[in-house]
Amino acid sequence: MMKTLQQKRFTVSLDNNDYEALRAIADSHQPPLKLQYVVNVAIKNLLERHAVRQLAFPLDD
Repeated sequence: MMKTLQQKRFTVSLDNNDYEALRAIADSHQPPLKLQYVVNVAIKNLLERHAVRQLAFPLDD
């Protein structure tokens, strides 16, 4: 039996430059990636770096 992943959905607002940079990353791959996938990978990388205390900036600001 397949195990379904439970995901939470939320909304995030980005400034135009950040959005365009993420869009460029997604579009630069062949075949192009979905923006949702690129953002998901970015979040997972942030969480992994936080888990091993390798973040270069404080998150309490």
